[in-house]
Amino acid sequence: MDALAVSEAKALRGDVIEKLYMTYGTDIRIAALRNALRSRGLIPEADLKKCIYYLGGEGKKYIHVDVDKENWLDSMIWLTPAGVNLAEGDVEDVGVLLDE
Repeated sequence: MDALAVSEAKALRGDVIEKLYMTYGTDIRIAALRNALRSRGLIPEADLKKCIYYLGGEGKKYIHVDVDKENWLDSMIWLTPAGVNLAEGDVEDVGVLLDE
C-alpha cells in the first residue's frame, strides 16, 4: 500500500468513528452509515468492509456489528464504549485519523 492509500484508510476509519459517535446510543444499518459518508464520495463496499473489520477486530473493539448474513449492508452497527473513548480523544490509535 502506498502512503496515500494508507492515509485514505486512516481517514475513512476516523470518519466512521465520528459518524457513529454522532448516533451513539442508536444502532444503525451499515447502508445508512455508508450513505452518511457520501461526502467522501462513493466508498467501495470492499473498502468499507476493511475499515469495519479493523475497527471491530481483535484488540480494537471500537465498534460492534450484528451481521445480517443475507445482506451485509443490512447489518446493524454501533459504537462501543471503547469507540467513544477513541472519538473523545481519551485513547489514540495510529490507524485512525480523527478530525480535530
